[in-house]
Amino acid sequence: MRIALTILCAILIFASCKKDQQNEVARKFISFDLDSMIVVAENPSAVVSVANLTDTDPNNDVDKLTITATGASDEQITITLLGSTEGVTKGTFYSQDGNSISVYYPNANVSQIANQRFGSFTLSITSVKDSLIEGSFTGTLVDTSGILFDRNASFGFLRAVVTSN
Repeated sequence: MRIALTILCAILIFASCKKDQQNEVARKFISFDLDSMIVVAENPSAVVSVANLTDTDPNNDVDKLTITATGASDEQITITLLGSTEGVTKGTFYSQDGNSISVYYPNANVSQIANQRFGSFTLSITSVKDSLIEGSFTGTLVDTSGILFDRNASFGFLRAVVTSN
């Protein structure tokens, strides 16, 4: 009887212990290596704009995801992905399809871009969970004014919460 009671108490003690549920908040950021310069921007804004076919403006006739953030050195990063009516999905997006990235340096009033006309840009959305997206990207950014050399963006990663406007 004493052994049975000891076993029962041990089972109750172990059964009552459980790991605490912690609401882990995923860090939201954009980071990449721009020719050995590390760019990190916290808390990016990711906004989905739905196409508006009822007006005469041709610039808003396609769904668009715009991700913006300001880096630690005040650089402004903008990533634009053209979409479809299926919303934000996993997949690979290329600059030749109209997608783009730009980095603007306000102190020097210079920007570098990769889009359909200049440079190259590839972004792969690797995870879509509720409104949280994660992805990786690479590219070659071009300064169209000719002040800066072309720069390679590598090891790019982003995590952002998508909202709609």
